Amino acid sequence: MGAETTIAIESQVRDQIRKRGVDPVRDVAAVRALVDDALAAWEERALVGAVAPVEDRAALAKSVLDNVAGLGPLQQYLDDPEIEGNGMQLQGCDDAPPRCPREPQ
Repeated sequence: MGAETTIAIESQVRDQIRKRGVDPVRDVAAVRALVDDALAAWEERALVGAVAPVEDRAALAKSVLDNVAGLGPLQQYLDDPEIEGNGMQLQGCDDAPPRCPREPQ
């Protein structure tokens, strides 16, 4: 999945959130619907060759949803049932990935 595609679709979703007054934290279902709509519109344009096709629709949808209504790349860890409350430790604000209890250090 190309970064440009992700950025473009995420931008469309954020625009729709602002226009419709959706609270992305409280109304994740509405955001999910906006993501689906944006992806459907993108896929229609891809059929006529106006944009590159999406290779993995599910992964792109999850990425956009996590970025818009979640905590971006950290959302996967928060959604993981094997990681409980204090199972994640982040130190500082550097580009270091979080360590999980089941991952070797």
